[in-house]
Amino acid sequence: MSNTQKRIASAVVLALIVAICIYFGTKTAMALILVIGVISIDELFVNFLKGSRKTITYLLSHGALIAPYVYLNFLDSSPHLVEAFVNAGLVLNLLLLIYLFYTPMSSKFVVGKLQQYRMSITLLVLLPLMSLASIFQYNKWISLLVILLLVNFGMDTGAWFFGKNFGKHKLWPSVSPNKTIEGVVGGALTSAFVGGIFFHFLFGKMEVKLFIFFAFLGLMSQVGDLIQSKLKRQCEIKDSSALIPGHGGVYDRIDSLMFLTPFYAAAIKYFYFG
Repeated sequence: MSNTQKRIASAVVLALIVAICIYFGTKTAMALILVIGVISIDELFVNFLKGSRKTITYLLSHGALIAPYVYLNFLDSSPHLVEAFVNAGLVLNLLLLIYLFYTPMSSKFVVGKLQQYRMSITLLVLLPLMSLASIFQYNKWISLLVILLLVNFGMDTGAWFFGKNFGKHKLWPSVSPNKTIEGVVGGALTSAFVGGIFFHFLFGKMEVKLFIFFAFLGLMSQVGDLIQSKLKRQCEIKDSSALIPGHGGVYDRIDSLMFLTPFYAAAIKYFYFG
C-alpha cells in the first residue's frame, strides 16, 4: 500500500470514528476528545521532550489533564469555569505567537524550559481541548462542531491545492519549507467560503463579517501548524509519533485545530450564542 493510500484509508477510519462518537451524543464526543488529549500528552512528553513514561511527572501530566476535564465536562459543567478555560486558551495562544515570531530557530531556550518542567505541556493540550469541549454547552453543538472541522479541513485542503498549483513564493522556509504564500491565501479563502456557506445553511445567517472571521480562523489554523513545525524542528523530530499510518501522530493531526479552537469558542460565546 502506497503512502497516499495509507493516508486516505487512515483519514476514512478517523472520520468514521469522529462521526460515530458525534452520533452517540455529547458524552461520547467528549470522551473521544479526552482520549485525544491523553495520547497528545504522551506524544509531547515522550517524543518531543524525550521524557520517560516510567516517571511520576508523566503520570501527573496526565492527571492534570484528566481531572479538570472530567470534572467540568462530566460532573459539574460550570459555565463560568469553562469560560475561564477559554480565556486562558486565548492567553496561551498569545504566548505561542510570541514563541513563533520572536524566538530564534536556533534557540533552545523554550525547549530547554519545557524539558525542565515537562508538566507544563499539559497546558498545551488542556486549554485548547477545554475550549473545544465548551462548544457542547450549546443546543446546536453538532452544527458548531461541524463548521469548526470544515473550516480547518478547508484550510488544509485549500492550502494544499493552491500551493501545489500556484505556489511560487515560500512562506517561511526555515520553519516549514513546503508552505507558500499562495497556498495560505488560497486556504484562507477556502475556509471563508466553506465556513460562510455552511453557517448560512445551518444558522440562516449570511454576513460579510462571518466570511472574514472564517478566513481569520483559516489563517490561525496555519499559524498553529507553523508553531508545531517550529517546535518539532527544535526538538529534532519529524512527526509526533507513528500512530496513524500515513499521517504521523495524533498531535500532528490536531495541532492547527487546537490553536484556532480558543478563537472560535470565544467568538461564539461573546458574539453569537453567549
